[in-house]
Amino acid sequence: MSRTFLFDSIRAHLKARGHTYRYLAEVIGVSEPTVKRIFATNDCTIERLEEICQFLNIELAQLVKSTPKKRKLIEQLTRKQETELAQNKKLLMIAICVMGLWSFEDMLSHLVISKVDCIALLQRLERIGFVEMRPKNQYRLLVAKDFTWIVDGPIMRLVKGVSDDFFNHRFEAPGEILKIINVRVSPEMREALKNKLEKVAQQYADQVVADSHLSLDERPPLSICIAVRSWVPEFLRDLMRLGPQEKQFPKLTKEAKGS
Repeated sequence: MSRTFLFDSIRAHLKARGHTYRYLAEVIGVSEPTVKRIFATNDCTIERLEEICQFLNIELAQLVKSTPKKRKLIEQLTRKQETELAQNKKLLMIAICVMGLWSFEDMLSHLVISKVDCIALLQRLERIGFVEMRPKNQYRLLVAKDFTWIVDGPIMRLVKGVSDDFFNHRFEAPGEILKIINVRVSPEMREALKNKLEKVAQQYADQVVADSHLSLDERPPLSICIAVRSWVPEFLRDLMRLGPQEKQFPKLTKEAKGS
């Protein structure tokens, strides 16, 4: 097999996951020019190749066999599919695990789900298009980087229903934060700031891939909530003289992140 085929396969896997050379360079700890040189010359050490494979969550032997199938990654489930996940706690748990790049062995070790059930749930996710199953219960995630749950869909309504449990917390541990900020900004800046928050959320999602080589004990769970809306708490509304528009859409920006 030629080196060209091998590195073309790596390029295809990077593209399928939406990763850039710059991001790969950050993860494996080299400069972007070094990564570009590797792919320009189709040459690197075996150790470096194994690092790249680890980043891609794929074994070198699998990489040698074939390039990934060209199929569209899921950006959003249908409402029917989300309803199925919302009504099946075990299926939703496995979906969350694969998005966090858990290994099959981790699922068996850390979840109260039998091996038979775990395999069946992964197969169901494969039929939905969430993953592509491989030998020995390995899988390839088919969820796009910008995957989102349906706004006010079954999963979001499920999460909103447990919001009291989320916020009933001190948010004082390392990596935790809760901020509520009252502001008034122009519509243009509201949109610009929202875009920055979306980039922060994506950084959290990207770090899942970067840290996937670590054990679950070395990467404890985080839940991130970023919420921005026009709002004034009910207990303060009687103190404000609001115009017709503000009565419907009072101004308050609320951002919360936590674990």
